[in-house]
Amino acid sequence: MKIDAILTRPGDWLSGGTWHPIVISSRVRLARNLAKLPFPGWAKKSERVRILEEIKPEVDTLPAIKEGFSEQLNELSATEKQVLVERHLISREHAAKGMGSAVVINQSQSISIMINEEDHLRMQAITCGLELEKNVPNDRRNRHGAGRATRFRI
Repeated sequence: MKIDAILTRPGDWLSGGTWHPIVISSRVRLARNLAKLPFPGWAKKSERVRILEEIKPEVDTLPAIKEGFSEQLNELSATEKQVLVERHLISREHAAKGMGSAVVINQSQSISIMINEEDHLRMQAITCGLELEKNVPNDRRNRHGAGRATRFRI
Protein backbone atom coordinates (compact mmCIF):
# COMPACT_ATOMS: atom_id res chain seq x y z
CA MET A 1 0.00 0.00 0.00
CA LYS A 2 1.27 3.47 -0.87
CA ILE A 3 1.00 6.64 1.22
CA ASP A 4 -1.53 7.97 -1.32
CA ALA A 5 -4.05 5.38 -0.12
CA ILE A 6 -3.81 6.83 3.38
CA LEU A 7 -3.87 10.44 2.21
CA THR A 8 -7.00 10.00 0.07
CA ARG A 9 -9.07 7.69 2.28
CA PRO A 10 -10.10 8.18 5.91
CA GLY A 11 -9.49 5.36 8.34
CA ASP A 12 -12.33 2.97 9.10
CA TRP A 13 -12.50 4.32 12.64
CA LEU A 14 -13.61 7.68 11.19
CA SER A 15 -16.30 6.29 8.93
CA GLY A 16 -18.72 4.24 10.91
CA GLY A 17 -19.33 1.71 13.60
CA THR A 18 -21.54 2.03 16.62
CA TRP A 19 -22.47 5.66 17.12
CA HIS A 20 -21.92 7.21 20.53
CA PRO A 21 -23.15 10.71 21.47
CA ILE A 22 -19.88 11.74 23.15
CA VAL A 23 -17.02 9.40 22.24
CA ILE A 24 -15.63 9.75 18.69
CA SER A 25 -13.00 7.05 18.95
CA SER A 26 -11.22 4.73 21.38
CA ARG A 27 -7.62 3.63 21.30
CA VAL A 28 -5.60 0.84 22.91
CA ARG A 29 -1.81 1.31 23.04
CA LEU A 30 0.95 -1.11 23.92
CA ALA A 31 4.65 -0.33 24.19
CA ARG A 32 7.43 -2.93 24.17
CA ASN A 33 11.21 -2.79 24.23
CA LEU A 34 13.88 -5.28 23.27
CA ALA A 35 16.05 -6.60 26.09
CA LYS A 36 19.65 -5.42 26.35
CA LEU A 37 19.26 -2.72 23.70
CA PRO A 38 19.27 1.03 24.39
CA PHE A 39 15.99 2.92 24.28
CA PRO A 40 15.61 4.80 20.98
CA GLY A 41 16.16 8.17 22.67
CA TRP A 42 19.51 6.99 24.04
CA ALA A 43 20.60 4.93 21.06
CA LYS A 44 23.11 6.11 18.48
CA LYS A 45 21.85 6.42 14.91
CA SER A 46 23.65 3.22 13.92
CA GLU A 47 21.97 1.35 16.81
CA ARG A 48 18.50 2.66 15.84
CA VAL A 49 19.10 1.55 12.25
CA ARG A 50 20.19 -1.92 13.42
CA ILE A 51 17.12 -2.22 15.68
CA LEU A 52 14.87 -1.11 12.80
CA GLU A 53 16.46 -3.66 10.45
CA GLU A 54 15.77 -6.37 13.06
CA ILE A 55 12.19 -5.41 13.94
CA LYS A 56 10.59 -4.08 10.74
CA PRO A 57 10.74 -7.29 8.66
CA GLU A 58 9.00 -9.16 11.49
CA VAL A 59 6.30 -6.49 11.87
CA ASP A 60 5.72 -6.45 8.10
CA THR A 61 4.81 -10.16 8.19
CA LEU A 62 2.08 -9.84 10.83
CA PRO A 63 -1.30 -11.02 9.45
CA ALA A 64 -3.07 -7.86 10.68
CA ILE A 65 -0.65 -5.73 8.64
CA LYS A 66 -0.97 -7.70 5.39
CA GLU A 67 -0.93 -5.38 2.37
CA GLY A 68 -0.64 -2.36 4.65
CA PHE A 69 1.61 0.69 4.54
CA SER A 70 5.19 0.33 5.76
CA GLU A 71 7.80 3.07 5.46
CA GLN A 72 10.85 4.52 7.14
CA LEU A 73 10.17 8.04 8.40
CA ASN A 74 13.12 9.55 6.57
CA GLU A 75 11.36 8.54 3.31
CA LEU A 76 8.21 10.57 4.11
CA SER A 77 7.69 14.27 3.44
CA ALA A 78 6.79 16.71 6.21
CA THR A 79 3.23 16.92 4.80
CA GLU A 80 2.82 13.13 4.78
CA LYS A 81 4.05 12.93 8.38
CA GLN A 82 1.64 15.71 9.38
CA VAL A 83 -1.32 13.79 7.91
CA LEU A 84 -0.28 10.69 9.88
CA VAL A 85 -0.11 12.80 13.06
CA GLU A 86 -3.52 14.36 12.40
CA ARG A 87 -5.02 10.89 11.89
CA HIS A 88 -3.43 9.73 15.17
CA LEU A 89 -1.41 7.07 13.34
CA ILE A 90 1.91 8.43 14.62
CA SER A 91 2.80 10.81 17.44
CA ARG A 92 4.25 14.30 16.97
CA GLU A 93 7.44 13.02 18.59
CA HIS A 94 7.66 10.16 16.13
CA ALA A 95 7.08 12.50 13.18
CA ALA A 96 10.18 14.45 14.25
CA LYS A 97 12.32 11.32 13.96
CA GLY A 98 14.27 10.42 10.86
CA MET A 99 16.78 7.68 10.07
CA GLY A 100 16.22 4.53 12.09
CA SER A 101 12.48 5.00 12.69
CA ALA A 102 9.48 3.67 10.78
CA VAL A 103 5.71 3.27 10.80
CA VAL A 104 3.60 0.29 9.72
CA ILE A 105 -0.16 0.75 9.23
CA ASN A 106 -2.83 -1.76 8.23
CA GLN A 107 -5.16 -1.14 5.26
CA SER A 108 -8.09 0.08 7.34
CA GLN A 109 -5.82 2.44 9.33
CA SER A 110 -7.09 0.88 12.55
CA ILE A 111 -3.68 -0.53 13.59
CA SER A 112 -0.42 1.35 13.51
CA ILE A 113 2.99 0.35 14.81
CA MET A 114 5.66 2.95 15.40
CA ILE A 115 9.17 1.55 15.41
CA ASN A 116 11.82 3.39 17.45
CA GLU A 117 9.57 6.10 18.86
CA GLU A 118 10.06 6.43 22.65
CA ASP A 119 10.05 2.62 22.78
CA HIS A 120 11.29 0.06 20.28
CA LEU A 121 7.67 -0.81 19.46
CA ARG A 122 4.64 1.40 20.10
CA MET A 123 1.54 -0.42 18.85
CA GLN A 124 -1.98 0.97 18.80
CA ALA A 125 -5.45 -0.04 17.67
CA ILE A 126 -8.13 2.60 17.16
CA THR A 127 -11.87 2.11 16.64
CA CYS A 128 -15.00 4.20 16.33
CA GLY A 129 -16.90 5.19 19.49
CA LEU A 130 -16.64 2.96 22.54
CA GLU A 131 -15.81 -0.21 20.62
CA LEU A 132 -12.67 -1.00 22.66
CA GLU A 133 -13.43 -4.71 22.71
CA LYS A 134 -12.86 -4.83 18.94
CA ASN A 135 -9.23 -3.88 19.65
CA VAL A 136 -8.58 -6.84 21.96
CA PRO A 137 -9.56 -10.30 20.67
CA ASN A 138 -11.72 -12.40 23.05
CA ASP A 139 -8.94 -14.92 23.67
CA ARG A 140 -6.65 -12.08 24.85
CA ARG A 141 -8.98 -10.65 27.54
CA ASN A 142 -8.58 -11.80 31.13
CA ARG A 143 -11.43 -12.32 33.58
CA HIS A 144 -11.63 -8.57 34.26
CA GLY A 145 -12.00 -7.75 30.56
CA ALA A 146 -8.59 -6.09 30.32
CA GLY A 147 -6.32 -6.89 27.38
CA ARG A 148 -3.14 -8.92 27.74
CA ALA A 149 -0.08 -8.41 25.65
CA THR A 150 0.26 -10.39 22.45
CA ARG A 151 3.65 -12.04 22.09
CA PHE A 152 5.76 -10.93 19.17
CA ARG A 153 8.68 -13.16 18.37
CA ILE A 154 11.54 -10.94 17.33
